[in-house]
Amino acid sequence: MNPQDLQSYRRVDTRSEARAAFDGIVSRAQRSLRIADDRGEFYGFDRKAFADALEALLGRGRDTTVEIVLHDAGFVERSCPRVVALLRRHWPRLRVLSSEESARNYPRGFVLVDDRVVLRRPHHDNALTLVDFDEEAVAQARGLLDELVAGATVAIGAGTTGL
Repeated sequence: MNPQDLQSYRRVDTRSEARAAFDGIVSRAQRSLRIADDRGEFYGFDRKAFADALEALLGRGRDTTVEIVLHDAGFVERSCPRVVALLRRHWPRLRVLSSEESARNYPRGFVLVDDRVVLRRPHHDNALTLVDFDEEAVAQARGLLDELVAGATVAIGAGTTGL
């Protein structure tokens, strides 16, 4: 993680700003990336830049991990062949999970990078994204992601062929 990124809390109001913040932070991940989202479309999981960032992170070492928990993983399966290909090569360090039924109405999304920075979306229907480096905000996001992962099931397995 670049120390210059470790600035104070930031609020971004547009999708393009949120995606730029997401790309900048994810591209600097060194150990882990954990995402909880509705489907992955907002941050552009279908983009080559996202797949390249995942590939770079997973190539940094055998202990790197990526966990993606989605309410609807169909978008990734239908529209993200690069992610599906990475999944086949990097399973189980890269996992795409489906949130449990009781969590599917949860409207918030989180991106946690290296347990140091969190991007929070207070509602999936809104572009508002909060970038936060505060230890308390990071710990809270980690706890919520732990709960979501604990109840999630594998949505896309290593044998999925994609499009």
